[in-house]
Amino acid sequence: MEVPKDGALAYKAGFMAGDCPFEEGTIAFDVWNNGWDEAADRAMEPLSAVKGSVVTNRYRAVYSEFGHPTHCGDEFAVLLNNLCLNKAGVNIELFEAICRANNVNLARYDRTHKGWQGRLRMTGRNLLAKQVRKNGGWLRMPDGDDYKLSADWMQQAEQKYKPKVHTAP
Repeated sequence: MEVPKDGALAYKAGFMAGDCPFEEGTIAFDVWNNGWDEAADRAMEPLSAVKGSVVTNRYRAVYSEFGHPTHCGDEFAVLLNNLCLNKAGVNIELFEAICRANNVNLARYDRTHKGWQGRLRMTGRNLLAKQVRKNGGWLRMPDGDDYKLSADWMQQAEQKYKPKVHTAP
């Protein structure tokens, strides 16, 4: 299924924010992501009284198939969890520093509405995975102690995060 050109429709169809079909830094990219974020926020409004994760039951089921209830379970997700999780939860500052070290800018994403941490991690993870693929499988670390992901992960990433080919309408 092709990613819808409208971010809100893409959200409703189950696409992740990192699936944006437009080139980062373009107006179309910003419009698409704003639409996706607004749709995600609207979907969360009825759940404001509910405590817990922003991960929907649909994705919990998918993640469970991969052996983990809160992430897809691939090598990259496990590495990020090992790096960023601690007893207090996710170290958002470290996660954002890793993103910055890989030229992934998360400054434009919401940090005020309920569930923002989960959406930031999901969106950031997808954008980061695309950049790691572009880096030849290297996850750049703020301290310079970089990590190389396996050839198997790279092969999967080539399929999932291959550059979008834009055609004129």
